[in-house]
Amino acid sequence: MKLFHHNPFGAILLSLCFIAITADSKNFRIMSFNIRLVTPDDGKNIWYNRSNEVCKFIQKQAPDVFGLQEATQIQMDDISRQLTDYGFVGLGRDDGKQKGEYSPVFFDKTKYRLVKSGVFWLSETPDEVSFGWDAVCRRTCSWVVLQDLKTGNSFVFADTHLDHKGKEARTRGAMLIKERLSRIAGNIPMMITGDFNVTDQSEAYTTMLTRFFPLADAYKAAQKREGLKASFHNWGKIPEKEGDIIDFIFLSPSIKVKKATIYDSSLGDGYFLSDHHPIIADLDAKSL
Repeated sequence: MKLFHHNPFGAILLSLCFIAITADSKNFRIMSFNIRLVTPDDGKNIWYNRSNEVCKFIQKQAPDVFGLQEATQIQMDDISRQLTDYGFVGLGRDDGKQKGEYSPVFFDKTKYRLVKSGVFWLSETPDEVSFGWDAVCRRTCSWVVLQDLKTGNSFVFADTHLDHKGKEARTRGAMLIKERLSRIAGNIPMMITGDFNVTDQSEAYTTMLTRFFPLADAYKAAQKREGLKASFHNWGKIPEKEGDIIDFIFLSPSIKVKKATIYDSSLGDGYFLSDHHPIIADLDAKSL
């Protein structure tokens, strides 16, 4: 029998390599996901048939922080009940309580402390329940300042959903988001997720990159891009090659993006997680 002798120097070298790999691979994962609630008239993709799958998907991806769009109270209740490590900030857009869609920010309570938070409406009267400009729906932006429980570092994370009809509402809403968050963030890193209902050729998109302070599109800034090429598919009715990215993650330019992924939301046999594909960005935690 051949005997293997313990080499203490080899063990030390292996340990150092493992530590180096672990430190280098430390990620901060964020996500944007429009989870649309459909009515019984919309067939088999009603929320009841996919709620558990959506929650399992989020649990598997394990984002540190994520923003949702089109979340209604029943969806908020289901997600909060199943994802117990997460807290959230958000309000129903139609009454400032529980009525209407939320654009909530969820964060891992085991990793981050909520320092401060708020919700404002995308309108001329942002501190009141209100419609803005030519929008056909009330729209909100939810934001948080979170502090990492280990490092003590803080950052701002916001989530929104721009109007699907009002062009002026989208552009002015984007300007309002940038203006308000510039005062909230100061010099700390910022991340904004959302369904912006525009492509990267729009004025609202350009506003998110340039006005008040620069931001980067995480998908374009990523060192590596995976998954699909479009984020909206309308329950599989829009082929990927004909679709667009209308869901975005915007970041402070100093934040390094290791990978961005648009995940296929198909569950097979005509079932989907949602009518949008989720977009996830893996960030270099050391750049926060």
